[in-house]
Formats: sequence, C-alpha cells, structure tokens
Amino acid sequence: MEKVDKMDEVVEPIDEISELPDLVIHRILSFLRCPKDVARITVLSKRWRSIWASFISFDFDQKKFKVSEGYHIDKFITYVDNTLANKLESMHMIQKFKLSMCETSKKLNLRINDWLSAAINKHVRELEIHVEEKRKKHYLVPDVVFTAKKLTSLKLYGCKFHSTIVFDLSNLKELSIKNSHINGDVMHSFILGCPLVEDLRLVHCAGIGQLNISTLDKLRTLEIHECHGLRLVNVNLPNLVSFLHWGKETWECAITLDGCENLKNLTLKSPGLTDELFHDTTTKFPNLEKITLRECNRLGRITILSSKLKELSVVKCKNFEDVVIDAPNLSTLEYVGEKMPFSLMNIASLHEANLHLQIRKNKSTVTKELLIFLQKFAINGGWKLILNSNKNITIHEELTKIPHLSYDDFKLQLIKSPMKVKAYIDHLLRMSRPKALSLVSSSSSDLLKFMKEKIMSREENPHCCTYYSKKCWLHHIKDVNMVAFERGDDIEETSQKMQQTTFIFNWKSLNHNTQDIPLSLLPENERIEA
Repeated sequence: MEKVDKMDEVVEPIDEISELPDLVIHRILSFLRCPKDVARITVLSKRWRSIWASFISFDFDQKKFKVSEGYHIDKFITYVDNTLANKLESMHMIQKFKLSMCETSKKLNLRINDWLSAAINKHVRELEIHVEEKRKKHYLVPDVVFTAKKLTSLKLYGCKFHSTIVFDLSNLKELSIKNSHINGDVMHSFILGCPLVEDLRLVHCAGIGQLNISTLDKLRTLEIHECHGLRLVNVNLPNLVSFLHWGKETWECAITLDGCENLKNLTLKSPGLTDELFHDTTTKFPNLEKITLRECNRLGRITILSSKLKELSVVKCKNFEDVVIDAPNLSTLEYVGEKMPFSLMNIASLHEANLHLQIRKNKSTVTKELLIFLQKFAINGGWKLILNSNKNITIHEELTKIPHLSYDDFKLQLIKSPMKVKAYIDHLLRMSRPKALSLVSSSSSDLLKFMKEKIMSREENPHCCTYYSKKCWLHHIKDVNMVAFERGDDIEETSQKMQQTTFIFNWKSLNHNTQDIPLSLLPENERIEA
C-alpha cells in the first residue's frame, strides 16, 4: 500500500496486491493447504476472494481411508465419485487435480481412468498421479492424459506407459516422473511431444538406457536422480540453466553437456568423475554460479577458476586432497568431509561458510589445517563463528583467538551478516533444541542483548504462533538458566574483556533434565553472573 500527501490533497492508497495478474494469484493460492490460511489471505481484497471462488483444486488421498487391514477402496471410490458429481458439472476449468493411492485394484484403476478423463475434459492445468504400493505395482497411465493440450504441469509417481503411445502436450511446462518404469522410446516420445517444457525431472526411473536431448529449446532445468540402467546422458541445449545428476557407486553413466554454454547451476553425484573430467566439464561453462559435488570419490586434486561462481558445495568426496579456488565473487561455501582440502582460497567476497568435519584419522593434522583456514577469517574481520557439537552450541563473536577444537565430529558455521547470525540461531533452536547455547563476546555485545531479550525475557505463553498449529521453539521451553564467566584466555590487545554467557535449556519435550550440566560445559573460570 502506498499513500502520498500533496499539500492539502490526499491521494487514495493504491491496492497493488489486487492488481497482481490472475496467474500470479493462482500460483500463490496453489501453495495454501489449510482452509483457514485461504480465508485469511482472501481478506486482502475482494478480487482475491472472487479469484479463489474460481480456483478449483482437487486433492484425493487414499491414506485418509486407511483401515486396520489396509485401505477401504470402495469408500474411497464413493467419496471421489460423489465429490466430482457435485462439483464438476458447473466448472469450466480445473486448476489442479491430484490423486494419491496406496493400494490399487482393477476396479479402482478403471475408476481412476474415468476420473482423469473427467478432469481433462474440464481443461485441467496441473495433474499429479501418485501411486505408492507396497507391492511396487505400477499404474498404467491412460493415453488420454498425454493428449491433454491444456496441461501445464504433469507429475507422475509409480507409473508405467504403453510402448507405442503418442504425446501431444503442447502447453506442458513442467514434467516430473518418479519411481516409474519408462523405456527409451517412450522417453523420446515425451521429448518430441512436449516442445515447451521448461522443467524436466526424472527420479528413480528404470529402463531409459540413453537420454538424448537437443530439441527442447525452452528447457531450463534438468534433474536426473539415480535412474537405474541409465548409461548415457547427452544434452545439447543452449538455454539450459540448471543440471543435476545423481548416480550410484555401482552405476557408470557417461555425461556430455556440449552446447550448454549458459549453464549456471551444476550438481553432480558421480562416482566416476575424475579430476581431468571435472576440469574438462567446468571449463565449458563460463557462466557457472553454483557448483555442488557430492560423493565424487575419484576426485583428488581440483582447481576452480571462475569469475562468476557464487556458491560452492563439496559433500563427502572422501578422497579430496587439495582444492584451489580462484573465484573472486564466491559468497557461500559448504564442505562436509574428513579433511581440510582448501589450500589456496580468497575469502574477500565470502559471506557464509558451513563446515562439517567428521575426523576419522590424523586428527592433529586436520585440526591444524582447520585453524590455518580459520585464521583467514580472523584477519578479514567481522566474522562470527558458530560451533555445534553434541547438542552444545558455542558462538564466538571475535576470532582474534580461535578456540581449542577437541571434537571428532562437529559443525562450524562462519557468518558475516548480523541478521543472518540471528536467523541461524533461531534455526538451530528450532531444529536441534540444544542442551546449551553459549556466546563468547563483550558484555556490551548487541548479539548478547538480542539473545537475552529473546530467551530470558520471553513471554510465559508466547503469542508468536497464534495462527499456526506447529509452534516455534519458544513454546517448547520449560525452563532456562543463564550463567556467565569471564574468559581467562583473552588477548592483551583486546579493548574489552570477553565473557562467556551460557543458556542452559530444559525442554518440555525431552525426557531428561538438563539442569545438571552447566559446570561440565563451562571453563573453570571465575563466575561473575548468575
């Protein structure tokens, strides 16, 4: 809303929310699952209420008809039949139609075919079929689905297809096939029949063999997750922006990405990826902004030269020995492993670094390498170090003296932005519910004031989550004790004395009481505050 005063003239507020295009409003509404949330958001404007009235979305889930011995198929069929009979006739268009099944039968499959035909006759835009049988029986998708010209999104899970099917999905933009059996010929027909697809995802699909894509000029995202039997991926698409391939240790798959010079995001979980192959692959993509390497166990020594790279993630590449990074615009680094392989790296533009070390051997060497790495952040200034190990979290506001690291498995988070530090603390309290949270800082620290206000001055019955069924961490605190110790290891040049303030949590949902842990967690220094 915008309100402008000109002398004595007052211009009426501009309702920019109501001016959003119908497609944008439909997209927002599609993420709402709770009727109460829908009611709240449609209060924003009368136009939103009228659009919601025309926004038709069906979500039929067989899990809601579970009985002790399985699922009540007849009741599920009756429910879907009655719902569609009451609502479908007066409709001109369906925005979304989703069917989720856990147990099928010949009778149910026939009714599913009829429901899908009815939805397609009403020009359904988004169609999702999810079949997750314990017997791993795949549902045979009827041909009528693949000639639905109004479809913009098609998501299939646990399906199979006729081998001679013809596809004509001329408006499809999103295609996702998961846990399905699809041979190479059907996949080729899919590609020919979906010329406008922008997002293609294949997850745990069997039978493809080879995947060749060169005609999907609109395709921007391609993801392939652990497709059994896939031996070759050959992609030549100048407009492709994001490519992901997750393989398995025992599956060899050759990947060729010639002609994808505009690629920005590259994610590889490829056991066969060598140093030379990585170098040959990345040098083809001068516009790369994000690289993710996961369990690429043949990688040993690599060099990354990129003026545009912003994010780098290296996870469990167990034979990594040395990584040289010359990326002046790198802002985010993630690393999970047993060693510290970053020998040469410029951190001038870095804003966040997330390290998870799982030290199995040569602990003293790895710790020394880590301390050398952390010294770069101390020299650079302005960084906060968050150490998370064994349900205990310690935050160091000053890195002029790096703390002694005695753990074998711990997570380090280095963050520069004060706002991101506060958000990350909130995330840790919500997700891990630590036993203790400590802050090493000066007594005048803004972060310390924030934490005291947030934790110690909390309401007895917080009102922050009034409208949400899932409450935040503040609602789960039974009690908190705060203790503070003056640090005895400060550097002499430090203008202010550093102290360690620790918050010891007793959570409502935990069976054990954490009241007795403070002295074992804190150094044996002089206690100055309780």
